[in-house]
Amino acid sequence: MRINSLSLYQFKNHQNLNIDLNADILCISGNNGVGKTNILDAIYMVCTCKSYFNPIDYQLIHHGEKIASINASFSGNQTIDLQLIIEEGKRKKLKNNGKLYEKLLQHIGLINAVMITPDDIELIKGNSEDRRRFIDITISQTDRTYLNCLSEYQKILDQRNKQLKLFAQHQFYDEILIESYNFQLIPHGNYIHEKRQEVLDKIQTYFNQFYSIIQSGNESVKLEYLSDLKEETIENLLKSSLSKDLALQRTTQGIHKDDISFQIDRFPLKKFGSQGQNKSFIIALKLAQFKFLSEVNKTSPLLLLDDIFEKIDETRAEKLIALISTEQFEQIFITDTHPERIRKYFVNGNKSIKFVEL
Repeated sequence: MRINSLSLYQFKNHQNLNIDLNADILCISGNNGVGKTNILDAIYMVCTCKSYFNPIDYQLIHHGEKIASINASFSGNQTIDLQLIIEEGKRKKLKNNGKLYEKLLQHIGLINAVMITPDDIELIKGNSEDRRRFIDITISQTDRTYLNCLSEYQKILDQRNKQLKLFAQHQFYDEILIESYNFQLIPHGNYIHEKRQEVLDKIQTYFNQFYSIIQSGNESVKLEYLSDLKEETIENLLKSSLSKDLALQRTTQGIHKDDISFQIDRFPLKKFGSQGQNKSFIIALKLAQFKFLSEVNKTSPLLLLDDIFEKIDETRAEKLIALISTEQFEQIFITDTHPERIRKYFVNGNKSIKFVEL
């Protein structure tokens, strides 16, 4: 699937922008602050229904306005015209060829996208929520059952946590009510746990291949899924942690506490990885995500590279270019303050290139 055109209305700092995107490689150039990243975020958002950078929808609306919209036209096996509407105080809406989705979840997986940005270093440096989000958005673009389980698990978890707070406020406890929440969490949690492990094992293979190419080192790297469910059932975890849950007024164990350990030579990457190793790790991880989505969905995701070549050295840049110049990467979007750098990297390639200057 390819995106041919994009129109932004009052989205972030773009009041009214129309771009023709009909090329293999789109280089969006301009000074810092002109909105290059916002264009990539708009593309990512019509694919996944979420901003890559900001989870608060109304903050995506141009300052002082009440509504924003993203219109995008795609072609491939079918022609798809998408319109995403963000309105202050309301839920965002998405139309596919003029037809409104009843639920945004129905759209996830139709068009895949992978973003690589300097902010991705937070996957290493940040908390477990960032890493869970990475694996969840990866699987959700390939597995509708997983997406539904994830949504239902979160709803039930929120209800259980609300009830734990009410117990504390009113100083009473209803065992049957808590067990009913536990019973509902179990099947969803089991599916999510099993799928995360399965997918991470597949991504590991792709990840090792990409890392060895980009880093050209002898170190071993590993992605390890960390979950209490490896040692115990959800049912037993929820029962054994009940006293703690009541005291803290929240559910302290379950798949919402899972994490992914990033390791280099069996040591935590967060503590022992060099700056160069961290960059290679993130790029390889995102390319592995791209490869996984391509293999499962039998179509090439959109690849969005935000300011990457400003942050990596010449050697890694050349290796990354060699990788993404292959046929498996169908359409690529790059932001850069120096368009001549992109011209140099792709001068002898066989992909069509278009430059958009803001």
